[in-house]
Amino acid sequence: MNFEMPIRIPTLTENEKSRPFWSVIVPTYNPIKDYLEQTLRGVLAQDPGPDQMRIEVIDDCSPSVDVAAMVQEIAGDRVKVFRSPVNRGLAGCWNTCIERAHGEWIHILHQDDLVFPGFYESLRRGIEANPQVGAACCRHSYCDENGHWHRLSILEMASSGVLPRFVEPLIREERFQCAAITVRRSTYEQIGGFNPNLSHTLDWEMWIRIANKFPIFYEPKILASWRNHSNATTSHQIRSGENIRDHAKAISIWKNHLLEDEGQRLSAIALNRSAEAGLWMARHLLAQNDFEGCVNQVNAALVCKSTFRFWIAATKIRVKAHIKRLTTAKQVVK
Repeated sequence: MNFEMPIRIPTLTENEKSRPFWSVIVPTYNPIKDYLEQTLRGVLAQDPGPDQMRIEVIDDCSPSVDVAAMVQEIAGDRVKVFRSPVNRGLAGCWNTCIERAHGEWIHILHQDDLVFPGFYESLRRGIEANPQVGAACCRHSYCDENGHWHRLSILEMASSGVLPRFVEPLIREERFQCAAITVRRSTYEQIGGFNPNLSHTLDWEMWIRIANKFPIFYEPKILASWRNHSNATTSHQIRSGENIRDHAKAISIWKNHLLEDEGQRLSAIALNRSAEAGLWMARHLLAQNDFEGCVNQVNAALVCKSTFRFWIAATKIRVKAHIKRLTTAKQVVK
């Protein structure tokens, strides 16, 4: 994939003194009401008022949900709604979020994710103490469809502060989810928006781009949660193998932002990590008798790594999936 420049984010011309500190923007597409309500109520519980926080829902032309009516029922007139005239997809919708945000700092909070008390206060305190940072984030949890935590993000530092250059840690292992990170609007203006060529890793590629140019403030308190459920986009991308194929695309993009030697070294590390993750997920899906998802993960992993030893490992999983599929089918017939 050829490297393409990211989408340009226009600079705001209005007086900074009249701008709110926060723009909390919630991109939506056919949202589940209970999840969206939990998302918005988590923000509203910390609302410092419209002069300090603008809250807006961006509806990416939902075909089967009246998002404006849903938001009105949940939040009244406090939360604004903008409906896109056409469906722009993930990157297009997230870039619309940035373009419509007038706050100094932008929080793109997904329609089913959560923030906990103290999120905005803690990050603002860190931002104001470290005006050089281009982004600010906190430690976060991963939760299921019922909101139960099943794991935590990595503890980067024991106390709050500015992370040292953070490109390599981001490449080596998953560190941030959108719910847990806020970005200065001027950061997006300098480095551009989300890359429309990506579908699963557009946030990962963005965090690497930011970390390559700016220091990041980190708060170790767990103040946000990323929710995974069967209707989530991520779940569908895993079953199709798009998550792993998209990692390969993202790597071909972000390595061009780095110095040549660093880009080559880190892209090799990232491709190997993505390939191994694909085989791990293939085994996990096989254990759940998801044979199609298993094979899709194996095929996607081979896009990232094609050594003979890796090909043998991938073939073994394919064979196991084929045998287990036949065995399961015979049991159903009986």
